[in-house]
Amino acid sequence: MKTRLAALLLAAAPALAQYEEAITVSRVLIDVRVTQSNGEAIADLTPADFDVTIGGKPVTVASAMFVEDDAAPPNTSSDKIPYVDASGQAIESPGRLFVVFIQTDFTRHYTRTKGQMKFRRYAEELVRSLAAEDRVAVFSFDSHLKFRCDFTTDKDAVADAIEKSVLIDQPPPPPRGSGPSLVPRLQPSALRRATTAEKALKLIGEALLPIDGAKTLFLIGWGLGHRTRAGTMTVMDFQWPAAFKALEAARVTIYSLDTTEADSHDLQGGLKNAAETTGGYYASTWHLPQAVVDRLRRTISSGHYELELLAPAQLGAGTHLVDVSVRRRGNIKILFPQMAILED
Repeated sequence: MKTRLAALLLAAAPALAQYEEAITVSRVLIDVRVTQSNGEAIADLTPADFDVTIGGKPVTVASAMFVEDDAAPPNTSSDKIPYVDASGQAIESPGRLFVVFIQTDFTRHYTRTKGQMKFRRYAEELVRSLAAEDRVAVFSFDSHLKFRCDFTTDKDAVADAIEKSVLIDQPPPPPRGSGPSLVPRLQPSALRRATTAEKALKLIGEALLPIDGAKTLFLIGWGLGHRTRAGTMTVMDFQWPAAFKALEAARVTIYSLDTTEADSHDLQGGLKNAAETTGGYYASTWHLPQAVVDRLRRTISSGHYELELLAPAQLGAGTHLVDVSVRRRGNIKILFPQMAILED
């Protein structure tokens, strides 16, 4: 099974630049989910089970470590904001970080509004199924971005914010949550200027960047991108590359949950692209919303692999295509969350 990721690789500078014969490699760390079609993880793979190429060139898989997702990784980055509570005390087990981003159609088109209202209770069920120590923040978007709930472990507060996301209102700034907070980095004026979903996602990615660790974003909505003037295809908005760059830097994985009540529509391709390029997947909630929630719950709770790759520095800085395949038959899904670059 093979999938692809367009990844930004930063080549390491030669350790001994004066010796042209010196061979330098970059150690590239990527997070990969390998699941069955129902979302259950395949947890018994070894480095020999993975075939990886970067820029079309085979690279060595030095290690493949399976990490349980219900165990929060230690906060070890020196340039990120540590997890602290409102009093400034360090939090030893902060849990995972989730963002709920809900598109509310400003025009109130019935296929979009009805689908959103129908899915609200399933979204609330999803967040209530998260671990007690997991923190969730909630945003909605209609004419501009609206910040409804800061990171919190209070799932009742999260459910209330999701319930109110259908409103075309102007909510006040939410109270600062315990632990990592987005309140200091999201000014009301910046929220008002985020007048497209892509601008809104960029702003969220930038706000998340200083906070250590991986994040998961549930994009619950009706579409991204736009139809070309000729009307022959749907393309991503020109603002999406900047949004993707911000989300990638913040280690955000998007799972797109399409609430439009239609078997297919023009803007679903944008939702698919946003999910797949950040390492998640797309699902329509119209016919089987419970099955969608069940699969997603299994996926985010079942663990992932950390693959350490040895890539030649001769690739040079720039964008290179990463291919990952698994030597196993069956209906296997390979998902890339984000990757970090470690230089030797």
